[in-house]
Amino acid sequence: MKKILLISNMYPSKKYKHYGVFVQNTARILENNGYQVDVSALKKKDSKLGKLGGYIGFYLKSIFLCLFHHYDYLYAHYISHCALLIKIIKKLKPSIKVVVNVHGNDVVPEDQHDEKFIPLVKSTLPLVDICIVPSSYYQKVMKEDYGLKESMIKIFPSGGINFEIFKEINHAKEKLQLDTNKKCIGYIGRYEKRKGWEIFLKAISLLENVDQYQIVMVGVGEDEEKAEELIKEYHLENVIKKYPMQTQKELALFYSAIDIFCFPTYRKSDSLGLVGLEAMACGCVVIASNMAGPTSYVKDQENGFFFKPKDGEDLSRKIKDVLLMNKVQINAIKINAYQTAKEYDVNDISQSLVDIFNEI
Repeated sequence: MKKILLISNMYPSKKYKHYGVFVQNTARILENNGYQVDVSALKKKDSKLGKLGGYIGFYLKSIFLCLFHHYDYLYAHYISHCALLIKIIKKLKPSIKVVVNVHGNDVVPEDQHDEKFIPLVKSTLPLVDICIVPSSYYQKVMKEDYGLKESMIKIFPSGGINFEIFKEINHAKEKLQLDTNKKCIGYIGRYEKRKGWEIFLKAISLLENVDQYQIVMVGVGEDEEKAEELIKEYHLENVIKKYPMQTQKELALFYSAIDIFCFPTYRKSDSLGLVGLEAMACGCVVIASNMAGPTSYVKDQENGFFFKPKDGEDLSRKIKDVLLMNKVQINAIKINAYQTAKEYDVNDISQSLVDIFNEI
């Protein structure tokens, strides 16, 4: 049995249940296909001191595992924050094969802080045997911005969609104690920069007679207090129901209750956007920013809708357009969306991840 050491600075925890869940999914796929996978991962910390301690522990555990165990592969997620570890482990174990899985701002910087890591990323890439990317959008990034050969770049969509979990659940609104007579409009994601939560709130505030709709927001994040302030500023306290981040099974219930799912990201580092695909799998009509990851699978007016990035007014218009559609039109969008999501079925795409490791 071949052995893999998986390292990542993102992994789910009890508090942040959806944070890095796709990393966990890749480990499970490989384990289910005959590989032994040991995981050294950093779970999300809330304080600077916690982050510092977490990274120290993460690095020490990774090096310890490498020193006292034999591994055929080093599988690193988020190369920017694992680059030094990759260099150390490759120095200690020159024969180990290195596979990196890039995801977001590890290779597409959003700000000056992200930019600082790029020279380190570029100096680490020569040690890499295979680079896994989530989408064709990121395949182009790695070719054009980092000069990787196409033969080195493999597409695997962030763990895919588990249709045993993400499926439309009957009576979801009742189970969540939502008003079944109201259309439900929702946002699921972190309250962080460029995730677009404020764009969503702006769009909701522009809806006429907004109290006739059920508005749901699911997530946590460093900007949650700012979100609360904006909700009050827009006088939406009695309209919006907020929930903390949920497990994948719980998320499926929320997606099933949501009629219109808004994906307002304006992060150029959003490499795929699994939330949009999860929503499609559960019967939502998806309205997404026309940029980055969602452009890999959303086809405007066929399986979902695009709006102008960072434009709350345009998002509000698109929401109104969907609300005016009849059942036949809505069902056609949902059918096409479900078929799109099925292209990312974990049962169909898992073998591609296994093949990547088998072929190295």
